[in-house]
Amino acid sequence: MVGAVLTEPPDLDRSELKQVLEGRWGLRDPQLDYLAVGFGSHHWRAIDSRGTRSFVTVDDLEADFRSSPDTDSAFAALDRAFRTAAVLRDNATLEFVLAPLFDRDGAVISRLSHRYAVTVSPLIDGESSEYGPYEGPDVRRVMGAVLGRLHAATEQVPTDLPRREDFALPSRAALVEALHDLDRDWDFGPFAEPARKLLKVSAPELERRLQMYDELVACVRESSDSWVITHGEPHRANVIRDPQGGVHLVDWDTTLIAPRERDLQMVLDQDLTGWHEYSEVAGVASLNHEALQLYRWWWQLADIAVFVAGFRRPHERTEDAVACWENLASNLSN
Repeated sequence: MVGAVLTEPPDLDRSELKQVLEGRWGLRDPQLDYLAVGFGSHHWRAIDSRGTRSFVTVDDLEADFRSSPDTDSAFAALDRAFRTAAVLRDNATLEFVLAPLFDRDGAVISRLSHRYAVTVSPLIDGESSEYGPYEGPDVRRVMGAVLGRLHAATEQVPTDLPRREDFALPSRAALVEALHDLDRDWDFGPFAEPARKLLKVSAPELERRLQMYDELVACVRESSDSWVITHGEPHRANVIRDPQGGVHLVDWDTTLIAPRERDLQMVLDQDLTGWHEYSEVAGVASLNHEALQLYRWWWQLADIAVFVAGFRRPHERTEDAVACWENLASNLSN
């Protein structure tokens, strides 16, 4: 489907996955337990015959949000992102960076098929929360300091390794096509026609939001004075707190060089809680409020575009599809 990953992909052979885990990462006869968490990537808890515990992630290279013209380009983008995370962990010695482990050939990601690629990370004992705003000011302050350390490590990353922000909205072309195809029934699946009707009501406002987004991109390109290495999605679902009080930031697939506000908009509240802690670590920095707004809009528009694109392809009523429909309806009503 289009994004949610509540069910194991039916076209992925577990036996082939286990062979890759054993051959490339040395996991002996790993027992896999599927975890219905995250967005766009599939996850398993793996325990091998020696008791080695790992976190296995399989990325869908055909996912709408990848914004890549083909699966090879999507794989290359993930490789650069994960190698950047490994540099932050190993060279910049950022202990909170939970990056993928290298395989026997020194790679951080391995191709399973035309569609899927796998990474292996340490499995950390701890707790995380569901996606949403941070619970309170104390957590925001902690994460402000974490992001400050991350952004301050930018100079320790080879300049040609991470990709740079281009502000593109994934599946935007599919969304624009859909906005020009609202006067006939959509027969792609159970959520296609409800999506069309909802989009038809929202179309004028949505087109206005897209125009405003483009105008804000132009402003931010000119006014943003510092681009840094960013995680991209430092929301609370991507933070694991271990029993010793340590914080671990996971899911580095969206790592980019970008304005610092790309990360900060997920941590700072309206009172800018966490900014003081950030500045103490990152050094002298200014906060671009236009960039904060830009990334808030980016998330809403990207979700809408990805879900609409998915519902304009053949699909069935599944747990994943229901979750995507609920997200689409929520984003179009905000």
